[in-house]
Amino acid sequence: MPAKSQTTDFSTIRDAGEEDVRPRLNWREAVARGLHQSGALRILETVSRYYEFAPGNSRRLPLLRRAKQPKFAILCYHRIGTGGIPLFSDLPPEIFEAEMRFLRNHYKVVSLDGLCEEMEKPTRNEHAVAVTFDDGYRDLYTYALATLRKYQIPATIFLPVVSIETGQVPWYDRIFLTLKVFPKDVLEIVLERPRRFQLASRLARLDAATEIIQYLRTLPDALRKVHCVNLEKHVTLPGEELKDRMLTWDQIRAMSRAGITFGSHTMTHPVVSQLTGEQLESELCESKRLLEQRIAGPAPHFAFPFGKPADCGKAAVPVLARSGYRSAATTVEGTNVPGDSLYELRRIQVGSEQSVSMFAFKLNRLFFSAGVENSATVSSVSSQSKDADFLGSGRRQPRANDA
Repeated sequence: MPAKSQTTDFSTIRDAGEEDVRPRLNWREAVARGLHQSGALRILETVSRYYEFAPGNSRRLPLLRRAKQPKFAILCYHRIGTGGIPLFSDLPPEIFEAEMRFLRNHYKVVSLDGLCEEMEKPTRNEHAVAVTFDDGYRDLYTYALATLRKYQIPATIFLPVVSIETGQVPWYDRIFLTLKVFPKDVLEIVLERPRRFQLASRLARLDAATEIIQYLRTLPDALRKVHCVNLEKHVTLPGEELKDRMLTWDQIRAMSRAGITFGSHTMTHPVVSQLTGEQLESELCESKRLLEQRIAGPAPHFAFPFGKPADCGKAAVPVLARSGYRSAATTVEGTNVPGDSLYELRRIQVGSEQSVSMFAFKLNRLFFSAGVENSATVSSVSSQSKDADFLGSGRRQPRANDA
């Protein structure tokens, strides 16, 4: 088993007097485990290749109907590992390996290039899955690479290029760390209005950071940066927790030689819809140019930071096309079908599952679905929609001692 990170694990340390609360098996996990262990999930996987549930309404249950075309799922991971930055995500390497083994044994796995080709010119009526990672954390080299090679999983990693150039973590990671080390149990700041955050537990600090980031995503990028600077004035961020968290270019080139592909996640991980025209050109075009220069190869794919409809906006697609990008991935949940726009690719966020049973159940449910999820594109979903958390469903689940 890989050695655990030496960085302090924010999720497993208790304060003096804090109750040790063990996580309980929820009903979804119990159902998923039962289906998986009984073999029923394998039967449902086979059925989902040929049938899907048509969306129902308040008066009618969903109906099973024959699937008309293949579906293509894109998985979105962030980090593989536990402890340290990114504080919002934990995925033990052994669970990730079990997920990749399951994926290889149960589904057709394709590269992002291959998925785009199938969407443009489908050759067979067969579901397929592609694997992607956002943000370029170093544990992708430390832990994920060996597993991806072992199971021959073609993967794409989307890089915020400035973070790779400088070795500095993205701005939202600094907010999570700021809330972690804030010395008091109450934080008073001005966001859309004066706010008072209670910080008595680790989960409360994670939630406060999430809410702050959600608000900052609604601001013009220049104003967002001002808020970030002002927030960090409250603390001194520990250098040891910021060090060696991002991939290096040497590691990226080694992964590229091993068959991993890389795409742009902008220069600085801003909210794309909040950029000026000049900023948009710089973040999209310069990141592609510099990335291709550093890896000495093409980088035709892009992933929107945060990736919800309000984060993507409408101005980016013409710039992406003009800059030579082949595709752009969102975090709008659902599968993709032939004829869908390659600049509005849907992905499902994974990495919060506590078992391969839940991972398998989540994938099966995804391929059975049709209608509501599969019609939720960047242009059609209301920009006023609120996310459950700052990265969608990919945020880690509460662990023991978070309360």
